[in-house]
Amino acid sequence: MNEKKYILGQYFTREEIVRKVIDLILEFKKYDKNIRILEPSFGTGNFIKVLREKGFKNIEGCEIDPAFTNTPQDFFLYPLDKKFDLIVGNPPFTKYNVKESYFYPKKYFLSPLHPGNYLPRDLLKRNKIRMENAFILKSLKHLKDENSAIGFVLPISFFIEGKNLETKKMIIKKLRTIIVYQNDKKWVDEPIPCGFGIFTNIEEYRDKVILIYENEEKMKVVLNISKILTDELIPKSYLYKKHNNLDGESLSKFLSDRPVKYKKSYIKNNISGSNILERTKIPDEENVKDYYLAVVRVGNASVGRAGLINIKKDILNDMFYVFAFKEEYNNNKEIKEKICKILNENQNYFKNITFRVGSKSIKKRDILNFKINLK
Repeated sequence: MNEKKYILGQYFTREEIVRKVIDLILEFKKYDKNIRILEPSFGTGNFIKVLREKGFKNIEGCEIDPAFTNTPQDFFLYPLDKKFDLIVGNPPFTKYNVKESYFYPKKYFLSPLHPGNYLPRDLLKRNKIRMENAFILKSLKHLKDENSAIGFVLPISFFIEGKNLETKKMIIKKLRTIIVYQNDKKWVDEPIPCGFGIFTNIEEYRDKVILIYENEEKMKVVLNISKILTDELIPKSYLYKKHNNLDGESLSKFLSDRPVKYKKSYIKNNISGSNILERTKIPDEENVKDYYLAVVRVGNASVGRAGLINIKKDILNDMFYVFAFKEEYNNNKEIKEKICKILNENQNYFKNITFRVGSKSIKKRDILNFKINLK
């Protein structure tokens, strides 16, 4: 493993993606060529290269890795009195299974620039925070005025609901337009789903979040900015659900959302994501009430697969959500099997709403909110 890469959080953006996201910024923001631009972690220099090709010359950059510069500069020691119209790039991503890759605020307590100058109190108290959050929060302090913008490549998981709330709250205190862009291309060499966040003020889109997903066509939805704190704003999954949810009744009509105790083992299981499709029928000689719905919750190939498991006999691995049927349907073999069949016919739906992290994963409510038509 290239240990230095993971310690420094280096995931370099491909040049074709850089061109795409720079064009996106300029589509929404009409900047003069003389604006001041900062690239706070320039790495291989693709952002600076593309900006210069487009005629921007007043560009400064920071890069801590001496492999890429003769004058390494730690962005967290970069003077706060330097202000910019545009701060753009791909900040380091935290890889949490490498201890040294955390951003430690205490590391800078005795430095010339105390992190209390840019971190909110709650984050300042923590031993570590995600590096991408620290880059965003410090970049907010480098903005010249209300027309300035931050444009960062981020792991798309940044926009999962309930995640990075302190950072999101600090963003919307100052910047009231957010654009989240995603496409079907590979952004970095590692299997990390990425997107591009633009944080700025645009009068036409004040207090709005714009989600854009692009594959063969470009899809867009405009939402209230408050949703950045309450909803999962991943463009691919959000727009897919918006355009592809089925008609009918939510599965919550048929399934209980209460926790289910079931037999679980990594070693002794007889039910896994690979064989759950063999369990779509209830044997005639069995008690229908003993059969619960199991849905695979993780895995690029198996997420969304469903089966009917015997709660008294079967042992599952840790890949499942297990649901009890509501009392009025608990002895209905036909409905149980039909629900299982419909879920398996729509596995692609669950694959397409799970673009959050490297391995696909669904939430319990994704299943309970799924609509089916039993007619």
